Amino acid sequence: MAYAALEESIRLLEGAPPSEVARLSRRVRHVALAADRDGHVAVTMFLRRGISGDPCLDTHGLELADTGWRLLGGGGAEGQEFILAARPQLKTLDAAAVEIGSGSVARHADRLMRGESGWVRWVEVRAAVEVAGLQVNERSVPVHDHGVAVVVWGTERMPNIAALGAHGSPLGPVQFRDSPGY
Repeated sequence: MAYAALEESIRLLEGAPPSEVARLSRRVRHVALAADRDGHVAVTMFLRRGISGDPCLDTHGLELADTGWRLLGGGGAEGQEFILAARPQLKTLDAAAVEIGSGSVARHADRLMRGESGWVRWVEVRAAVEVAGLQVNERSVPVHDHGVAVVVWGTERMPNIAALGAHGSPLGPVQFRDSPGY
């Protein structure tokens, strides 16, 4: 049975905590992993059990309208077994965090504020075990025990993203693949 993406996303954005662990079973078919909000745009990430039983990573882009949050779109990918594995150490990953995916969806043009883009853009991140959070320009995005986070932005330029240790100490920038559209 599929989950209600909009309703589950709103729960996350209103403060429901994401799961600390990424575990699926016959009874647990989906878990919330991460969410981020930047003004009028947001992104949520879920792990779900696919029809074949393989883990699938789903990411949803949202926009805040006068009537509340609106689901704009997103995507999913099968074969995400690495998310179920233990988080790598900084020296093994050879970086504090790395990009594991990215995406974007078009916004409603009549909702744009000055300085905003016509797109909701995001990057999906896998962090080393030493990473407790991400510094995204002026905001902080937590990294839960499963080590997956997502960062959203609604401007033309990608924000500066750095990994932080348990006590807020800087661990280094997040590494990105050469992705068009950033």
